[in-house]
Amino acid sequence: MNDSIRFSILALVGRNTAAVVEDAVESVGACDLRIDGGESAIEAVKSGDKVDLVLLDPEAMTMATADGIAFLKAACPSCEIALLLGDHDITMDVELMRLGAYDSLPNPPSTADLVVLIRGLMEKNEMERENRAMVEAFGHGRAQTIISHSPEMEKVLSMAARAAKSDSTVLISGESGTGKELVARAIHLAGPRKHKAFVPVNIAALQENLIESELFGHVKGAFTGAMADRTGRFALADGGTLFIDEIGEVPPGIQVKLLRVLQFGSYERVGENTPRESDVRIIAATNRDLEAEVRAGRFRADLYYRVNVVPVSLPALRDHRADIPFLVEYFIKKYATKNRKPIASITGEAMSRIMRYPFPGNVRELENVLERGVVLCRGEYLTETDIFLPAEGDKNEEASPMLAGGYDEAMGAFEKDFLSRILERSGHNKSAAARELGINERRLRYRLKVLGIE
Repeated sequence: MNDSIRFSILALVGRNTAAVVEDAVESVGACDLRIDGGESAIEAVKSGDKVDLVLLDPEAMTMATADGIAFLKAACPSCEIALLLGDHDITMDVELMRLGAYDSLPNPPSTADLVVLIRGLMEKNEMERENRAMVEAFGHGRAQTIISHSPEMEKVLSMAARAAKSDSTVLISGESGTGKELVARAIHLAGPRKHKAFVPVNIAALQENLIESELFGHVKGAFTGAMADRTGRFALADGGTLFIDEIGEVPPGIQVKLLRVLQFGSYERVGENTPRESDVRIIAATNRDLEAEVRAGRFRADLYYRVNVVPVSLPALRDHRADIPFLVEYFIKKYATKNRKPIASITGEAMSRIMRYPFPGNVRELENVLERGVVLCRGEYLTETDIFLPAEGDKNEEASPMLAGGYDEAMGAFEKDFLSRILERSGHNKSAAARELGINERRLRYRLKVLGIE
């Protein structure tokens, strides 16, 4: 592992606890550990070294627990703090996490508990690092970007970031409008072929008799109307990435030729018998269930297995509603700038209406709604009268009821409804709910207490 991304632990603990910490770190591996007593805590955190996790034993420090958390957060704002405490209850846990603690463990902790904590944070850090690199690679110097704040989208980006490092074929699935091409471009730009061409082709937009020519090219006279040689998309993408959108629409006859390219890396232009080499990475996308298409005999099983090497499944917008406020903010700013309009934000009532709507057209539909709203808006804020949505959207029983008192109240109502549904789905098992959310159970308990959820 690169030293710059090794997991760094600072243990401000007593002598007895230090031995347990050392055993846990040795078991995990790939960690840098520094152990200090309370007297040298200030010097340790002011050293400027990277710190990912601070294990804090208040008894080993001369300051109170609250003061210790505040000090560490000020000195190392990016680090997580796990407190080692004696007897305590959930009320104390809630208060400690309000102050900025990530978790708390018994004092002394068990080696097993420490191993679980460290490994969980290492995975979290690695996912955040990959996702950050992915978004930065895609957004640098571009008008478009990927908005990702929900656990659902973070998992997608983590999978895409790992896929980007290879040359393997990727299959992106998801409903129309979920952003499949955006993710495909991000994979290309975060990968080893980023300095070469990214060539998209939408199979659904082509006439069936032109698909083969578009993909592989043709020679002059190959068919009626072929007045000159044509360079196909595989040749244009040589050395780079070919993005085949709606691959489920490829006709059976051409599926055979596409399979040959994936298997042997060669193809022939229409009307030509000379094989041409292909150095192209394939990223495909579909809004169909390709497994069902295979069972129905409309899509070749061998091609499906060749394409579906790394599957990336994009959720529908209704399944990651936590991203909607961030998408709204981004699109308002984008189209206000484009249309030179001084629009600052959106009212709580308008946001509430957007949050209630199911958006069958996903992010693309949301973007269109907001672009139209910005164009028609006469004031500084988008209001309900600027948001045009089908009336039946407001009657959607599955959506969260939002408050209309402002942005903060709308977001608070959404979080309360969201967590309540997760708890219902897990049978009110908080451990299971926390695992589904990708957070620790104490943090979930803190949010439930703050929101008043029993």
